[in-house]
Amino acid sequence: MDLERDITGEIARFAETISYDALPSRVIDETRRLILDSTGCAIGGVTTEKGRIGIRFGESLSERGDTTILGHAKKVHPFSSAFANGELMNALDYESLLAPPEHLTPYVMPACLASAEMNAVSGKALILSIAIAHEITTRLSESLVFGNRFSVELPEKGVALALPTPGYGICLFGGIAGAGRLMDFTAGEIANAMGIGGFSCPTPMLAKFAMTVPVSMTKYLSSGLISQVEMTSLLLTKLGHTGDRGVLNGKYGFFRSFGCETWMPEKVIEGLGKEWRFPDRIFYKTYPCCGAMQNVLGLFHQVITTNDLTPEHINEVIVVINPLGELPAWKNADVSSHVDIQFNTAFLFSLLAHRVEIGPLWQSEEVLGSRRIGEFAEKVKILTHLDKESEGKPDVTVGVSGGGDQKIYSERGLSMATEMSEERLIDKFKRNVQGITGESKANEAIDVILGLEEQEDISMLMKLLVP
Repeated sequence: MDLERDITGEIARFAETISYDALPSRVIDETRRLILDSTGCAIGGVTTEKGRIGIRFGESLSERGDTTILGHAKKVHPFSSAFANGELMNALDYESLLAPPEHLTPYVMPACLASAEMNAVSGKALILSIAIAHEITTRLSESLVFGNRFSVELPEKGVALALPTPGYGICLFGGIAGAGRLMDFTAGEIANAMGIGGFSCPTPMLAKFAMTVPVSMTKYLSSGLISQVEMTSLLLTKLGHTGDRGVLNGKYGFFRSFGCETWMPEKVIEGLGKEWRFPDRIFYKTYPCCGAMQNVLGLFHQVITTNDLTPEHINEVIVVINPLGELPAWKNADVSSHVDIQFNTAFLFSLLAHRVEIGPLWQSEEVLGSRRIGEFAEKVKILTHLDKESEGKPDVTVGVSGGGDQKIYSERGLSMATEMSEERLIDKFKRNVQGITGESKANEAIDVILGLEEQEDISMLMKLLVP
């Protein structure tokens, strides 16, 4: 391991020199899918309290501008749209996951969108920038070595649970590189902006988030704030502000300040530009909630639809989820905000049982105040793989009473919810934007995104993503 190698410079040169024509078709396809999924999630997010606050704050930063807040009619400064769109993309917790670090897209795509719109770039340029941002972030995330430093202890289970990343500040380097490419920055300018961003990175707080009740709107880290740091770093660089162009390098590089024991820079640069890692690691969510519940929700959905079960039929549900369910953020029984819903397994199962349309409605005020949703949630028993009682149990067990007899339905393994075809992704987009952009705009936006490489100016797309 060569800690003195100029990793910052090599990343920056990759961001400056890689061409659209060098992108494999699977990278182009997956990036378009990410844009379709993420913009839809952001537009759906305007219905949430977190999303509305993000929009109001973005508007308060500037009265004039030429970039778009998704799902909102008023144009604002790029600094403002990056913040608002970052908050919106994560507002429903419906965006894709990409491991490592898990949540990635809301921390890098908003700055790329703002930079693309302010510079009136082509669809190819936008695809390239978002691919750059995701690839760099994935590689940097898997290079970190943080051991047990950020594990959370579960004394009653006798284990310490490792989390996927110390924090999401690591994403800002990818966001800066992708958005910087759209500003025609040289490698030196991209490295300079990375230096400014690295010295502005928030403290890693993922473990504190996981151990705190109630969950706040900030969750693991405000994606709006990171998007804003990215734009600030780029715009300051444009004005001549200097940053540490070797921010990632050396014994005292970024990894150390990020709380890591060391890092493996070779993970970042091996095959960079030739081997693309991020497309194979994307998981698209079927349900607007934490990723830990996606599979079991899918299994429960299969049981109730196949057997035509209603809430009145069901007297008990037993669910076995991954060990994240042992942490306080996932065990909070008090559902008083739309963010609480995202982490409450029992409440989410109740929404499915009551056939609430999957999408933004799952986090609506109507759902929050529903007595029947809350009452059914009490029938749901949550176990994790750390519980002895879970040994040998199916992932989902549903007990049904009728005619004096009890019938048991169960499912285990991977559900259909883990697969996201283009047809299902389009349907998800339509549910997210319904009532906001209008059906005609939604259909046109889908066509434009899936053929984005044909667009000479992405401004046309942005006009379709607002009311």
